[in-house]
This record gives sequence, C-alpha cells and structure tokens, in this order.
Amino acid sequence: MKPRIAHVATVDLTLRFLVLGQLRRLRDEGFEVVGISAPGPWVADLEAEGVRHIAWTSATRAWDLRADLRAFAELVGILRRERIDLVHTHNPKPGVLGRIAARVARVPCVANTVHGYWATPEDRLAKRALVLGAEWVAARFSDLELFQSLEDLRWALGRRIVRPSNAVHLGNGTDLSTFDPDAVGEARRLELRRELGIDPDALVVGTVGRMVAEKGYRELFAAARAVRARIPESRFLALGEIDPEKGDRLTDEEVHAAKEDVVFAGWRPDVRDLLAVMDVFVLASWREGLPRSAIEAAAMGRPLVVTDIRGCREVVRGGLGGLLVPPRDAERLTAAILRLLEDGELRERLGAEARRAALERFDERRVADLVVEHTRRLLRDRGIPIPASARAETSLRPARPSDVAALARLHRRSMPDAFLPTLGDRFLRQVYRAAVTDPAAVTIVAERGEGLVGFAAAVPSVRAFYRRFVLTRGVTAALAAAPRLLRPGIARRVWETARYPSTSGELPDAELLSIAVEPDSRTRGIGRALARRALDELAERGVGRVKVVVAASNEPANRFYEGIGFEPVDRIQVHEGIPSRVLVAPCRS
Repeated sequence: MKPRIAHVATVDLTLRFLVLGQLRRLRDEGFEVVGISAPGPWVADLEAEGVRHIAWTSATRAWDLRADLRAFAELVGILRRERIDLVHTHNPKPGVLGRIAARVARVPCVANTVHGYWATPEDRLAKRALVLGAEWVAARFSDLELFQSLEDLRWALGRRIVRPSNAVHLGNGTDLSTFDPDAVGEARRLELRRELGIDPDALVVGTVGRMVAEKGYRELFAAARAVRARIPESRFLALGEIDPEKGDRLTDEEVHAAKEDVVFAGWRPDVRDLLAVMDVFVLASWREGLPRSAIEAAAMGRPLVVTDIRGCREVVRGGLGGLLVPPRDAERLTAAILRLLEDGELRERLGAEARRAALERFDERRVADLVVEHTRRLLRDRGIPIPASARAETSLRPARPSDVAALARLHRRSMPDAFLPTLGDRFLRQVYRAAVTDPAAVTIVAERGEGLVGFAAAVPSVRAFYRRFVLTRGVTAALAAAPRLLRPGIARRVWETARYPSTSGELPDAELLSIAVEPDSRTRGIGRALARRALDELAERGVGRVKVVVAASNEPANRFYEGIGFEPVDRIQVHEGIPSRVLVAPCRS
C-alpha cells in the first residue's frame, strides 16, 4: 500500500498554482497524493494530474472563531477517515488549524511550509502577539517547519517560534522551462495587448496578486495616477480578483475609480504570457514569504520594483534584477517606476539580471527535491514503508475517455500560444473527447505513475475529422466556447481554423494534430516516442505521409519535428498575419 500524503490549503488555487510541482514529484515518487482544500475551479486540474482532491467545505480565508471550530472539526474527521500518513500544511490559517488537527487525528507525520507570517512589524502589538502566539503553539505539533524565506527562518529562530531541530530553509521557485522569455512570441504579446486594449508601443507596468490592501494595491493605484500624469501613454495592468473573505479587500468603488489608469484582467491561467506583456513588474506588498509572482516575473526577464520587506528583498538580492522601495510609500514607488520607464537600458540590464537570478536560485525542481527528501525521511523515522524507486517508468498506451481532462490540461500547459486554448478548457475537452472516441483517430498518451506526462494526437484525414467533430459535437463545443467568441478577433480565427483543411491544396490530408509533453519531463525522448507510435498507428491505417503545421515563430517545435524526420515543404497562414510552416514525413521510416 502506498503511503498517503495530504497537502492542506485553504483554497484549491494554492494547490494548483503554488505547490503543484511538489505534488507531481511526490506522485512520480510513488506516493498517493491527496489535496485538501475548499472546493473551487482548479480541482479538475489537480485530479487530471493524479492528485485526488478532498473538499474541506468549511475552510475560509477569514478568521472567525465559530466557523474555524467547524472547519477544525471537519478537518479532523477527514484526516481520521482517510488514514493519512503525512499531513503537509500551507498558508497561515490551515497551517495553524491543520498541524493541530493532524495530531488530534493521530496522523504519524506533520509538516508545514511557512509561506510568510501573517503579521508585520507595523501591525498592532495585539495582532502580532496573537498571530505569533498561534504560530508558536502550532509549531509544537509539527515534525518539520519548512521556510520559503531565509529571513523568516532566522527571524523565527531568534524569537523561538520554531525549534532549530525541526526548522529548515526550503526556498521557492517556478518552472523555468515554462517561465522563459523565449517561450512567448511577439505575435502572442501583440494579441494579448489587442485583447486588453493596450497600444502595441505602450510601456506596461504590471502586478499579480489578490486585490487586498496588504498587496499594496492602494499605493500602486496612487502611483499609476502619478506616473500616467507624466507619461500618459503608459498603462498599468493588474492580474487578480477581489477576495470577498478578507477584511482588507478593496472595494468595488476603489477598483472602478482606478480603471482610468489600470487595466484589470482578473485572475487568468495564462500568467506567463501576461508577464511577457509587461515592461516592468511591481509588487508593493506589506507582507510576503518568498513571493511566487515576483519569482515568475524575474524568470520572464522583467525588471522588478518590490518592497523592501522580508521575502521580496531575497528576490532582488543586492539590487540585482530590480529596485527596492519602502512599503506603504506611494511616492517612492512612483519614483522607482518612473526611473525604469524612462531608462530603457536600465530596464534591459535589470531584466537580464532577474532572469539570471531565477536560473541560479529559483528552480522549483530543487524545491520539490527537498520536499520529497524530507517526506521520505519523516516516514522512514516513523517506520512507514516508502517507495524504493525514485521515479516510475514511463509507458505509452492508447488514450481513454477518462484521460480527456488531462489531455486538455496538457495541451493548454504545453501550447499556451496556440489558438485552441483561447477558447477555454471546456472547448478543449470537447476536442479531445472527439479525438479519443473517433475510431479513425490516433491518440496516444505517455503515463508515469498515476499521471499523464504527454500525448500525441493524429488523424488519417483532417477534413473528415473536422467534419465529424462539427456534426457530433459542434453545438456542445460552440456553447462551451460561446463566452470567449465575443472577444475581438476570436470568431474570425474560429472560421479560419474551420476552413483551413479545405485550403491545404496538395498537401497530405493526414495530420499530426498535436504533441504535448510536461515541461519537467522533456529531454527524455517522450515526445519522440509518442510521435513514432502515432505515425506507426497511422501507417497501420494505410497512411503513407503525414503533415504537421507549426507556427514559423515556434523555433523549438520546428527543431523538434525536423529532428524526428519531418521536412519543411510549404508556408501557409492558417490565421491572418501569423505564418506557419508545413512539414511532412513518411509514416514508415
């Protein structure tokens, strides 16, 4: 029986966007991985990764004694019922409730990641005493305290909140193969600017985070007004939503008043691409652990303006990669933003420094390695059998209907610049349900452990496949994409996609529609194996040659296909203004 590891957070967004790399690695190590949080829109993504989700329905962000007692009792019941071997908690509130609940439920091993303490030196003494007192108590129920921020670790040790024997520096990171400046082409950046109503030549200052006061939004709004008074053509971009459960949430009136200067994009999964739209990244927070948003911006080569607080100044260490400003100081924030907007050479230098720092210090694979190492040690110390192998073997098999959600997620994650992800996850699922159930289509998946790490989809006739898709799933797919069809240019691109097969002339009708491999599984030959298997399956169906259509600007994909035997034969424009290369290969070598 596999050891059962539960990661606990308030909301599914934390599990999906902040710790998914760790969950994947634990899954690949052979553990049964469970996510526990309030239900939300990202549960399907977690389950597509092989992470079972358990709804903690009473969990809330805000502190409320009666509600928190209900949440505590519910969590104890979940942990007892599920027979968890190790609980790993995240964020301040589930960190306190979860560590204690795990011991009450007699979970053998308890770990906690400190993402930043929910108190700052500027807070009232009463709040600091309450928060740090709760952290001191909860730490006594824990076997291991992992700190994202080295400053937080040293500060907590100095105040004896944690014991030196069970406190470790973890750090933070991101997927550096995904968050790569070269991964987002100029066409995608221009497309996003058009969608957001931002001029192609405008200087863009952006931020990412929940729309609460402690993220420094009010100071940022004041800075936006002052900066645009001096540089009217500049624009500010905010990615995030109002958090209705937080007492310091921004009001609708504040957001409405700021719309003259700030474009509000809401919360979106294409954060990487939107970071590429920005010329300067700002994080004006009052409190952070080791901020993921700033790390991702650094990985994308954006110059940073961040507050001089614990965590933020670890990203901009020694002034490399950005500028530090005091928290809650709109004037100093304004001055720093203006300095970068008015000095292109400085922006370029700091952006390059930020990218180098990310490559050196913020690789999430190192973080995942440490989490796995400590997970194995804690279980071993309690005498719980652990998987012997480091990683499961990868195998290929035909796709099944139950794989559809994972295929859509892999497509979106691996090909974010492509057109189909702009139509939404529900539309992508319709496409891949058609590919999996169509008897003529070939859809092969690469599986490791209990999760999919790649797939390839191909058809003997792209014309016939599109025709069957329209007849059998056209209405359902159109309804799934309907809200997005109202965006500028989307309906036109849908029409261009639909008519493309009839304009491909003398090219082979058979087509390799897509290959996708998880970024952390690339360079292992998985993509090559998937392509070979798909072409062999097409050959069994009597297909002699197959084509693939790749954006001309997508150099890594073009190199990949040429490396496995495809030869360029034509250039076309499936979508107006976006040139693509057509490459052809025989199905049998």
